Amino acid sequence: MVAVGSVMELGNSGKILLAQRNNSLDWHAGEWEIGYGRIAQFESPEKGLRREILEEFGLKDFSIIKLLRVWHIFRGSKKAENELLGLTYHCRTDNEEVVLSDEHQQFTWVTPKEALKMISVEGIRQDIEAFIR
Repeated sequence: MVAVGSVMELGNSGKILLAQRNNSLDWHAGEWEIGYGRIAQFESPEKGLRREILEEFGLKDFSIIKLLRVWHIFRGSKKAENELLGLTYHCRTDNEEVVLSDEHQQFTWVTPKEALKMISVEGIRQDIEAFIR
């Protein structure tokens, strides 16, 4: 499977969007993250990213600035059906009003350094570090 993610920057404020995963989820419940999701068959990464950001955060007006990182994980056990290849993009919006899906329980706009203090998942930390560089 292929997933896309976004380090979403708020204008030129230096702040990025973090969302806390719902405590009821089976994967990284309660953890802070950036927006991620799997793309559909025949969907381009950029189109999938736009769909995922709209679904998860209600944001439709944003720019895709550049690709930050390509990554690979096994979600759970190391089986082919759990394998994810991911693309994380730097995106920018001027809209700070977020409408969360059921996947998340709260959100905040923080500096990248603040984000690193809140995020415990190593791959997401690597996305933020790539954004800082």
